[in-house]
Amino acid sequence: MRLLEKAVYMVGALMAALIIGIVVAYWWTSRVPSRPAGVRANAVFLWAPAVGLPAPRRGDWLACWEEGEQTLCQLSDIDGSLEYKGAFIPFAHKGPIPAGELRIDSMKTRDNKVWVGRALVPLVYLENGDILIPAAKFEDGVRLLQRLEQSR
Repeated sequence: MRLLEKAVYMVGALMAALIIGIVVAYWWTSRVPSRPAGVRANAVFLWAPAVGLPAPRRGDWLACWEEGEQTLCQLSDIDGSLEYKGAFIPFAHKGPIPAGELRIDSMKTRDNKVWVGRALVPLVYLENGDILIPAAKFEDGVRLLQRLEQSR
């Protein structure tokens, strides 16, 4: 009977360790990574789509700021390497958006993207409802937003 009792405890301990391991893995993969050097302080982390089981964290850093009469945004990979930097144009109105209103809605911004050269660049949704489109692909961004509006 003693051997059976030890086996039950051993199986229980292994199951507990497995459950704790899975919980820790999910917790770790859902934490926003540390901001790499060179990524602006106001950058938000855009999570890449989930792949199911706990996997390495994936995503990009995005920051926007006002410079002169332009709105610039910079997209960096999870490690801080530059993927894209350029001017963005507001979809709904003319003129630059004041720096105080350049707060990115990270959940909405993850969804819609356009190719600019070799980079897949998101349309930037702001918390105030404005949408910024990369100036280099403004027409493509407008068409994408119009298609999305028609499908609603």
